[in-house]
Amino acid sequence: MQDPLPYVIGILLFLALNALFVAGEYGLLRLRFSHFNPALLDELRGNTRYRPVIDNPHRAVQAMRAGILVCTLGYALAFFPLARAALAAGERAAFGVETFGSALLAFLLAVALHFVVAESTPRILGLAHPRRALSFALLPTLLLSWAAGPVLRAFEYTAGGLLRACGLSRDAVETLDALDLEAQIEGLEGPPGEEAPPANVTQRILKNTLRLRELRVDDVILPRKQVVYVDVNLGVEENLRLARSAGHTRYPLCDGDLDRCIGLLHIKDLFRYAGDPSRLDLRKLRRDIIRIDGEETLESALAKLLAHKMHMALVIDEFRGTEGVLTLERILEIIVGDIRDEFDAEEEDLIQESADPGESVVSGLALIHEIAERFGVELDDEEVSTIGGLITTRLGRIPEKGEEVRVDGLLIRVTEVDETRVIEARLRRLDEPEEDEPPTDFTD
Repeated sequence: MQDPLPYVIGILLFLALNALFVAGEYGLLRLRFSHFNPALLDELRGNTRYRPVIDNPHRAVQAMRAGILVCTLGYALAFFPLARAALAAGERAAFGVETFGSALLAFLLAVALHFVVAESTPRILGLAHPRRALSFALLPTLLLSWAAGPVLRAFEYTAGGLLRACGLSRDAVETLDALDLEAQIEGLEGPPGEEAPPANVTQRILKNTLRLRELRVDDVILPRKQVVYVDVNLGVEENLRLARSAGHTRYPLCDGDLDRCIGLLHIKDLFRYAGDPSRLDLRKLRRDIIRIDGEETLESALAKLLAHKMHMALVIDEFRGTEGVLTLERILEIIVGDIRDEFDAEEEDLIQESADPGESVVSGLALIHEIAERFGVELDDEEVSTIGGLITTRLGRIPEKGEEVRVDGLLIRVTEVDETRVIEARLRRLDEPEEDEPPTDFTD
């Protein structure tokens, strides 16, 4: 064999460069979560060294992962002649065994070095010192992105074609999209001695926060029929009795109907009024209220509530009619779970298990997305948000008691109904029965 020194130097260079790319990728990942620290992001964007990768992380990570792949193949190939020479020198190779043994030895050594030197150690260093790791990886990353940019874009275009052939869009699987971020949040373990990984409750909150872009306002509103409002045409005492019965703090202030909402009434303003309550004009206590489109994302709705410093908004449809009410609490409950205090009455569970195995009793007011999660099915309807509304929409009319309907993998039997809506139904998941299979029997 020729002088082994060039091969050894090549292996070391490939390992070092691979480690740089790995540390840089995890450093960038760690810094990407600094959007919880706006000052740090502003500082990084103001630095001309960091700006290219901070403003375009997808391209940066794409170049880093391409560099990791090239380095891994590079030092694996450099190991091959060294391993072959070692076996030949020991005179342990028979015909055909020398090549196979060399390849196997090179592979095992490359995997070991890759795991210890080029993956685990730089990963920990990148998470422990993200800015420093990224600064070391900046130059090779930018050079590789510039030199191999056209090739990487060609590869990406080819991958996009394969995704489209599989019925997927490239936008759905971006390197740093929400789904990847969710997985990275779970795997974001800090180095020894530093803060522990996020607790289960923190991980759940982060995941639920990402879901705000997927859910619409319609998915979580308090439906119109459940909204309690204060009517300026009624007496103050009558409105107070209604408020005491409902137990809320804020009420839409309306002129006879929820579609004619003129503002918001805070119950504290009513109690603090020093004059004669019987002569009070409730319009004088009116606060402003905003209106939000039911098709907006929860993320957008939350931003509007916070920007206007409000806890409640009216939800309107395309004809400017009132669909219901959205509160800040209902959005926060999507993120952190049910928010209860000592004054909250026990709320009825809208989805309950039946005595019959595999069957559930649900209220007509149960939300579609909650039922979809509970039963593991896809329920998608842009016009309604509750299961009662879904049944009525699919039938095109108010159903009759005992009527059955199959909806997206569910067999639904209406068990209670009035003139305007479905009050209660029983649900059972269908295991893809044949088309001519009769509906499953229910027991009352």
